[in-house]
This record gives sequence, structure tokens and C-alpha cells, in this order.
Amino acid sequence: MKGSYVHLRLGLLLSSERQAKLVAQPLAEQHQVRLERFETAHDAMDFVRKKRPQVVIADFERFGAAGIYGLADLMAEADAPVILIVRDVSEWEQDQFKKLGVFHVFEGSFKISELCDRVKLALKRGHRIGSSDRLPVVGV
Repeated sequence: MKGSYVHLRLGLLLSSERQAKLVAQPLAEQHQVRLERFETAHDAMDFVRKKRPQVVIADFERFGAAGIYGLADLMAEADAPVILIVRDVSEWEQDQFKKLGVFHVFEGSFKISELCDRVKLALKRGHRIGSSDRLPVVGV
């Protein structure tokens, strides 16, 4: 009799513990994604340098003062589709998300099922579209 196995995909979750409790289980059950959670972008960067996640889900607030630049650095290292969760962002930040090649942005409230659908699409893509050298341009 042949054995069977399920290949667990690796995802990075940059979020609070509360957010992680809502997201991790549905993604593991529906899409066989094992999420490694981090509180800070710095810790997430260390992780992506050692492992290559297939998807990144990040609460934009976790980038703190680094903001867009921290996101750009993480995207360059991870080279995986990035799904952002944001509260209030400016038009400039929304424009930068597009320029960086963010896969999807959830603004405000959203359903976990919608997130699961986006993760499924991101996993099918397999890699991020966009250039890691597209850093934001700040006008003075």
C-alpha cells in the first residue's frame, strides 16, 4: 500500500497574537499552510533569510516607523506574494503598495473566507510579481 502525505506550505504571518488566532487555523485547515508568526518586522526578516515562505500576510502597522521601506525590504527578501492588512493609510501609501507589487490589500474589516481565497490565489502564483528594487520615491 502506498503512503500518502500532505505537503505543508510555509507562510509568514506578521501580526498580533489576536490576529493570528483568527487566521492561522482556517488557513492550516483549508490550504495546508503552516504559518510562522512574528510580532516585529525585524524578526520576520531574520526568518525569511533562513526559510523561504510561499506567502506573506502582514499587518502594516507591524512595520512601525520603517513603514513602506520596511515592507519593501521584507518583500525583497521573501520574494513571495504579500497580502497586507491595513487600517487607515494615505493615498501615497496605497500608491506605494501598488508600485511594490503587493498582491492584495485588505483595508478595515474583512471576512476570513476572503483572506483564505486570496491566500489560495497567492499560492497558485508561486512568486511575487514586481521588482524588489522599486523603492518608494518621496517628494520634498
